[in-house]
Amino acid sequence: MKKMFLIPLLPTAAGGVLVLYEMLFYGNWQNAFLLLNLLLAWIPFLLSLLIYMLYNSGIKAAFKRTFMFILGIIWFLFYPNAPYLLTDIIHIQTNDYVVLKNHVFIYNFKFVPWLELAQFILTILTGIIVGFLSLFLIHKIIANKSRLISWIFVIFISLMSGFGIYVGRFLRLNSWEVLNVFSTVKDFDAVKIIGFSSFFGIVWFLIYFSLYEIGKIGKIN
Repeated sequence: MKKMFLIPLLPTAAGGVLVLYEMLFYGNWQNAFLLLNLLLAWIPFLLSLLIYMLYNSGIKAAFKRTFMFILGIIWFLFYPNAPYLLTDIIHIQTNDYVVLKNHVFIYNFKFVPWLELAQFILTILTGIIVGFLSLFLIHKIIANKSRLISWIFVIFISLMSGFGIYVGRFLRLNSWEVLNVFSTVKDFDAVKIIGFSSFFGIVWFLIYFSLYEIGKIGKIN
C-alpha cells in the first residue's frame, strides 16, 4: 500500500512545483487552478486506500460495512475529479508554441509555454494514475465477491465519471454541490448530455482497461 501511495506522489509533486515556480518567478497565476484540481483528484484516491485498509481490517463486520458504505458514497461523489483532469488539456494555448516569423511558422523557444505544457502533462498523468489506482482498489474488493459485478461496476463508474466531467465543465459544480445539479441545468438537452457523458465514460473505461491489462502483464496486481 505504501508503494501504491508513492507512485502518483512524484508526478503530483513535480506538477505542483512547476505551477508554483511559474507563480513565484514569473508572477503568472493563470494555472494556479491546477493545484486545486490535483488536490481534488487525490481525495478519492485517499478514500479508496482507507476503504481498502478497512476492508482488510479485523474490526467487527457490522461497523466495517457501515464505515465502508459511508466512505464509498463520498468516494463516488469525488471520484470524477480524477478523470476530470484529462480535460484540463483544453487550457493549453497552442498558439504560444508556434510563431510566424518572416512568413514562416517556427516553434517558439521561450521557456514559459513549454513550462506550462509540462505542468499539464504531469497533471493529466496524475489524474490517470490516481484515477486508475483508486478505481482498481474498489474493483478488487468487489471482484472478491463477483468478477462480473466488479466489471459492471467499473463500467458504471466510468460512465458516471463522464457525467461528472460534464457537471464540472459545463455546470461548474464541485463534488459537494451535487444536489444543485438539476437546479443548475439550463436548456436541458438529455441527448447531448448523455452523449457527452457516454463518450468520456468510454474514454475513461478504455484508459482503465488498458492499464489494468498492462498491470496483468507486469504482474502488478
